[in-house]
Amino acid sequence: QAAACCRESSLATMTTITIKYWPILARGSGLYRMMAEKGQDFEVINDMNQFGCALFGAETTNLAPPILVDGELTISQSVPCHLYLGRKLGYDAGIDVPEVAIQYMEDLNDLHTELNRAANPSGSAADDVAELKELITGGRFLKILCAINRSIKGPYYFGAEPTYVDFYACGVFEMCEGKWLTPLTPYSGDTIAEHAPKLKVVLSSIRQLGLEKLPKVPQVPPAFVLSAERCATWGR
Repeated sequence: QAAACCRESSLATMTTITIKYWPILARGSGLYRMMAEKGQDFEVINDMNQFGCALFGAETTNLAPPILVDGELTISQSVPCHLYLGRKLGYDAGIDVPEVAIQYMEDLNDLHTELNRAANPSGSAADDVAELKELITGGRFLKILCAINRSIKGPYYFGAEPTYVDFYACGVFEMCEGKWLTPLTPYSGDTIAEHAPKLKVVLSSIRQLGLEKLPKVPQVPPAFVLSAERCATWGR
């Protein structure tokens, strides 16, 4: 499947697309991979002072990164950026109703939000993983994860070809796994493989794409990764 996706797309343009994002992969990962696979030229700006985000003081309609600039068009926020770029580059096979694709991306966001809330119960990192353990071993996390798995037709979300939703999933799980799930695996087990095997296939497949042109930056900010000491409190 991966080899079939490596052809350049006739939909790629000569115009260089700019992505303004933090110096990490995270939510930028899927955007970079889509462009790399389709032969779309792109550049990445990591300087926050050049983002042009309203939340950072700029008088614009764009709240927060990632910011995508394609000619005179500027789009912000990860869901619309993936939707626009995926449709532009032809990564929308099988998506007859885009609203369904948006639903699936928001489901992924909900999972990240739940994990982030449990990791930072009082607005900042706790010194244990008690709330993360309760979430991961409890019902809500598994309900969301299993619903995500049921959404995937196989091998990708909408069938035989990857879509922008698959690339989006990869970006969300760069964060979920990079910050929390992977460090906790020795204690929790591989929850994705156990409860969402189709999602595991999607992530493994997408992570093989666009490797040569990915920015050489961390998966997530190292300071946000659960420490070994904090993970070790799982058994308390």
